[in-house]
Amino acid sequence: MDRLHLTLDIRAGNIGAKRVNVRASLTVGSLITTIKDKFNLDGEFRLSPAGAAEPLPLETPLEAAGVHDEGTLVCLPVTEATGTLDAIRTGERHAFSKAFKRVWLAESSTLAEYDLSWQPAVIGRKDHRNPMNNRLLAVDLEHVEELPTVSRHHACITEKRGQFYLEDIQGRNPVYLDGTRLRQGTQQTLSAGQSIQVGRVRLTFNLMG
Repeated sequence: MDRLHLTLDIRAGNIGAKRVNVRASLTVGSLITTIKDKFNLDGEFRLSPAGAAEPLPLETPLEAAGVHDEGTLVCLPVTEATGTLDAIRTGERHAFSKAFKRVWLAESSTLAEYDLSWQPAVIGRKDHRNPMNNRLLAVDLEHVEELPTVSRHHACITEKRGQFYLEDIQGRNPVYLDGTRLRQGTQQTLSAGQSIQVGRVRLTFNLMG
């Protein structure tokens, strides 16, 4: 068979299922590149048959990899563990590695300021049902908007050897840094004056060394 009719279940950017007609000789890696180009996706991705745990080898043609006509392939972003989620689960606060005079976020609409004095510093909303989930909540945006667009644990700020990082820790609702969407599970360097958007809320990162 020269061509394959496939369903691509693209689990990124709210894309969902897409029907495609591709060459059976196309390699898995080339199909991933085509998906990223067509849907403007950043980062690394993998393809797996629906229900399979292991990804398909990148250099293997689709037909040789066992992909059948009218099959479904799941396209998932590859995320590397940063350790942040584990730290959040334990709920342990850690000091910054340096003694900064002040570290804070300023919210654009209310001009409210949120001091950051520990890490991981979670940005989100208070969990009233389970207060234990609020142990690392440093920026509570519950009262900033009437209809919440911010997740309970939406984003997180960490610091290592004087460098700050921003991370999307939930993946459902986007996190933007200076207008660029972050990929879940990756840490992006964060500098003073940069703009953070979680849901519809905009924050500015500020730092006094």
